Amino acid sequence: MVVIFLALVAAFANAVASICQRLGVEDAPESHGPSLGLVRHMVRRRVWILGFVIMALGYGAQSVALHLGSLNEVQPIMVGELVMLVTLLWLWYATALRARDLAAALATAVGLGAFLAIASPSAGNLVPGDARWLGVGAVVVAIVVLFLTLGLRGPTWWRALSLGASASVGFALLAAITKSMTNVLVAGWGPLFSSWQLYALCVIGLTSFVIMQSAFQVGPFAASQSTLILLNPLVSLAIGRVLFGEHLRGGLLGVTFEILALALMVLGALGLATSSLVNRVHDGAPDAHLLRGRGRYARWRRARVKAVTSTTQR
Repeated sequence: MVVIFLALVAAFANAVASICQRLGVEDAPESHGPSLGLVRHMVRRRVWILGFVIMALGYGAQSVALHLGSLNEVQPIMVGELVMLVTLLWLWYATALRARDLAAALATAVGLGAFLAIASPSAGNLVPGDARWLGVGAVVVAIVVLFLTLGLRGPTWWRALSLGASASVGFALLAAITKSMTNVLVAGWGPLFSSWQLYALCVIGLTSFVIMQSAFQVGPFAASQSTLILLNPLVSLAIGRVLFGEHLRGGLLGVTFEILALALMVLGALGLATSSLVNRVHDGAPDAHLLRGRGRYARWRRARVKAVTSTTQR
């Protein structure tokens, strides 16, 4: 239960951070992909910094969950971020929640719960050697580069989709490295700073993070969010199996129901990611998109400014 709770905390933090970071890159100059210019723009926006801090706290919760649990248990729970994102948009931005959105949220939650209950994910007992890490790392990096290359050209929705997929695969590898790093950290800070995991985590994490920000900026939020959230747990299941020997409940009946539960979760998450509620987070007109100026804080601030102005005029 602790693992599930921490994973849900991480998913919630990611949902809040994605809104803050989307606001932070909304008015960034148009670019053809990840760039230092985009990074400079991000760090100058307070709302983006807030999102970064929240995301870092969420990563801390995810790290502890990965240390206590397994990749195939923690990473699928992160799909719950979409349900929380839609809930935040509904509560904070007072947007209408349609029956389609409710059905998609329910399907995602039921599919995720059923998968965890049926699959009964268990931690593996393998300690991967350097050769296994190099093999998995090389394959994952190749896939990241492939999606990144595909995302440099084409329509905005295709670029957002491809860059989101690139970041998602990178984050799946990051989760595996994080799990390994927490095992090293148990032995103390000295072994941590002499381990390759810390430096690989910095490189993979920073690269995936910049690609994710670019995915937010170049095209529809729904496109980037779909691949960011849905591809990650599937890649993590494969990485967990190969690296750590993690496994799910076997047998023809068990595997069949696991696939059905995953399919229900994916369909529900796709429904949420492509709903107008999420899709309108990125609008062609900067002053009209869903987030800008419509939050409860923004409305409170306008009312306060109006009250102060009215008092001053008197």
